[in-house]
Order: sequence, then C-alpha cells, then structure tokens
Amino acid sequence: MALALLVTLIGVPITIYVAYDKFNSATNAHDSAQCIARRARSGYTFKKKYPDFSEQLDYAATGCPRTYVWDYWALTDVMALADLPAPTFMTSDASSALGIGFLVTGVLAVVAYLGFWLIGWLCAGFTRDG
Repeated sequence: MALALLVTLIGVPITIYVAYDKFNSATNAHDSAQCIARRARSGYTFKKKYPDFSEQLDYAATGCPRTYVWDYWALTDVMALADLPAPTFMTSDASSALGIGFLVTGVLAVVAYLGFWLIGWLCAGFTRDG
C-alpha cells in the first residue's frame, strides 16, 4: 500500500505540472501570434529569414516574444490562429493531459498495490508451516 501511495504522491503533482505547462504554452503561443498579427496589420514588412535558401519569414525580428517557433508557418496561418479565441483550459491540450495523467497514475498505483499483494500472498503460501 505504501508503494501505491508513493506512486500517487509522485504522479499527481507531475500530472498537474504537465497540464499547467501545456495550458501556459497554448496561451503564450496565442499571445505571440496576436503580436505578430498586430505587426502585420500595422504594415510591418517581414523579411525572409534566409533570403537565398527558403521562404521562411523572420518573425523574431518583429520584437514579439519568442514563446513559440513560427518559423515554418505562413503569415496567413499565424494571423488565422491569432483571430481564434484565446485558449481555455478545456480547449487546450491541458485537459487531455490532466485526464491521461490521472488515469496512468491510478492504473500504476493499482498495479503496484496488487503486485505487492500478490507477492505477499505467494510468499505467505510458501512459508506456511504445515
């Protein structure tokens, strides 16, 4: 039972941290996209990141926070994402990460409890005085 409790005490905080991090990343990416969209709508001309080699735009030169790598996104896609409503906990990946994390933690705790119960049951059977 102690191992199952230990699994739970480790799994729950890790799950909450991962869910919070996913939500935070989604909101930061949305904020960054909105900043890039504001620059584009104000007439800012984006330069190519590698003028001779690719069509990537240099979004880092806009002065917007680099919370998300937009390097391979077209400007229209970034602006479309900026026009979407801000992500909530339920619309981001955070809710699924929370559910999956709690499910995995619960299953591991049950497996640990039943595994040690089975080992104890087997050992008690072999050491029984007859």
